[in-house]
Amino acid sequence: MMKFFIFFFPLLIFAQQKITPQYIDAEYDKAETFRKEGKYNEYVKKNLILLKESRKTNYSKGIALGYLHLAGSYSYAKDYKKGLEYLKLARNEEYADNNPEFQILIKRYLGFNYYNMGLYQEAITAFKDVVSLSDELPADTSKYFKSAAYIEMGIVYKDQNKLDSSGISLRKGLTILRNRKITSESKVTLMIYSLVLIEIDVYENKIDSAEIKLKSLEANATKILGNYNFQLYKVKGLIHEHKKEYDSAISYYQQAIPLAKNVRNVTQIQWLYNAISNVYQKTGDKDSAEKYFQKYTTIKDSLANAKQPAIENTVKELVNQKENEIKTKSKFLVYIIWIGAFGIILFILLAIKRIRRKNKILDVKEQETQALNKKLNLAFEEVVRLAKNNDPEFLTRFQEVYPNFFPKLLQIEPQLQNSELKFCALLFLNFSSKDIATYTFVQPQSIQTRKNRLRKKLNIPSEEDIYIWMKNISSQ
Repeated sequence: MMKFFIFFFPLLIFAQQKITPQYIDAEYDKAETFRKEGKYNEYVKKNLILLKESRKTNYSKGIALGYLHLAGSYSYAKDYKKGLEYLKLARNEEYADNNPEFQILIKRYLGFNYYNMGLYQEAITAFKDVVSLSDELPADTSKYFKSAAYIEMGIVYKDQNKLDSSGISLRKGLTILRNRKITSESKVTLMIYSLVLIEIDVYENKIDSAEIKLKSLEANATKILGNYNFQLYKVKGLIHEHKKEYDSAISYYQQAIPLAKNVRNVTQIQWLYNAISNVYQKTGDKDSAEKYFQKYTTIKDSLANAKQPAIENTVKELVNQKENEIKTKSKFLVYIIWIGAFGIILFILLAIKRIRRKNKILDVKEQETQALNKKLNLAFEEVVRLAKNNDPEFLTRFQEVYPNFFPKLLQIEPQLQNSELKFCALLFLNFSSKDIATYTFVQPQSIQTRKNRLRKKLNIPSEEDIYIWMKNISSQ
């Protein structure tokens, strides 16, 4: 037996798969099957193995891909802190420096993280950067990234209840996607976000249009989407809810939940629990409404706890990034000054004195600005807290912090009531429709109706973002 073992042992060693860059690349492609099928535990395990093998062979591309895939996986699983840590590692890998396409992927994943943490403006900025950077890539690859970025911007705008901007971005992204070669994956993407456009129609009370569009998509959606059919059932539920067919709405929402669970889409599960709770509330079934509201609250609290440490780290990083940009600009300015200094010595002396004088003034102004910003931030936080608590002192404190806002509104429409002024104040503070509905204990649909009434009273053009209009009226 021992002789047999000694004879065949070298053959066993040489028969093992040799770890080469080509092997690692092929295994990463195979791992994508797990992601597409929603098998995220298997996907993470496979990427951890490939990352380890890439480190052993010092394969920079494999290391960078491992970090990037794990960043996306942990972000999707709501472990934002770990996701951002892996994203930073991917960004610092040598392969990332020499690969524009990989740099775009990092920027895109960064946008996902910002969006998931509720940093919506930063997410929009990241996705806009993806659109700009994509111009440097070959046409077909550029179209892929641009279509994805516009679609992702559309989703961010939808969560902010900026439905016009959402529809424009989604349609732009889907149009670019249709002009590429259609694959099985792009069919799924087209179907999912076509359903999201129908969802926007429902929110805008275009029920007839939504039903017509849904009818043309439904047969193919069932075949194409698989577990992602939760989006189809969600839209069906929304339509029936708006038609006050509450039993059908609850049925479709409940059918969507296990499908969303299969792909571990916690955000959609949270939304569905809240939707079912609201419908039960309308039917008068308070026990069922409370049951689903508790499920919604559990997920909401869990997501909030997951976001907090990641948000703190991200905000610090953004501040450092801004400071570094300022330092870089300052160094560049000094460099230009020194080039000119070779020609005119006298100019150098005068410029140095002027710069020193300006720096002293800037230091003083910066200190004053910091102190003022600190006061404003504290006041802003207090006003937001009062708004969230629906505190009677909210309007009084808001007027103290923003004394020009209400007078400007009353110049346009003197007949505005206190309830309308309060609603305008919440819009000025950038509260989403969903948040306003939560804190004022009304239905989200009512918020859209109130927005439309305000537009008429204050003559706000339909194409103008109402949130931006409120900010601008205060600064005029």
